Amino acid sequence: MTRIIHLSDLHIGYKDYWKRSERIVNNILAREKPGESIIVITGDIADYGASAEDLTDGLKLLAELRGHGFTVLICPGNHDYGTGFANSEKTAEHFRKLFLPEVKEFPHLEIIDNLAFIGLDSTADELHWYDRYFADGELGKEQLDRLEQMVNDPALKDKVKIVYLHHHPIHFLPFFQLKDRGRLRKIVEGKVDVLLFGHLHFGGTYHNTWRIKVVIDGGSSTGRLALGLFGINIKHRVVDLSDFSVKETDYLSGPEGS
Repeated sequence: MTRIIHLSDLHIGYKDYWKRSERIVNNILAREKPGESIIVITGDIADYGASAEDLTDGLKLLAELRGHGFTVLICPGNHDYGTGFANSEKTAEHFRKLFLPEVKEFPHLEIIDNLAFIGLDSTADELHWYDRYFADGELGKEQLDRLEQMVNDPALKDKVKIVYLHHHPIHFLPFFQLKDRGRLRKIVEGKVDVLLFGHLHFGGTYHNTWRIKVVIDGGSSTGRLALGLFGINIKHRVVDLSDFSVKETDYLSGPEGS
């Protein structure tokens, strides 16, 4: 496994985004090899986490990829836990039961060959009655404490460490921010190799931000507008872990879209 295909913010259930997501999956199946690539989806698979139809359609696409031999890793987004602006523990628990039944707690560590994938739940501490509204994220002290131990674990010293979460940990926007991004930075800066996220739909590839080799904002893979206002150029990013180079492609197009 030497490549990561990074997808984010599919928002299945919004307009025709089920069809867009299906097209992305079909083009991945036609153009990629499961023995070479791991797919990481950084949240907001569903547009409305309380919608049985949105969740069912999301599960179908994941099953299609996994049925063809792809390893697919996901973390939850704020839309997966509710409407995107109002989350609930009940909806969050239901989503985790359906999509992440094997995950007992976050951070979730999955080792594949020499790769250590560390998934975070950036809405975990935003489910209380007093802060479950708006689109902020918060990892919380307990999750960050475990992450710090994990990142510094000698057993992972020689592994390529990939951390993935939903909320954008760099840009500050009121009501959309990751509240504890400062501590996250202190933990991962210079200690992990790849950092993947989405949420704001901006999209972008960075190198050596926080002294991390590759930092990617996955944007919205289906092209949902940033903050519901601004158009975006759809790009899907593939990370080659042999040299940490990043290729931009478009799985919404046919083979000629590479």
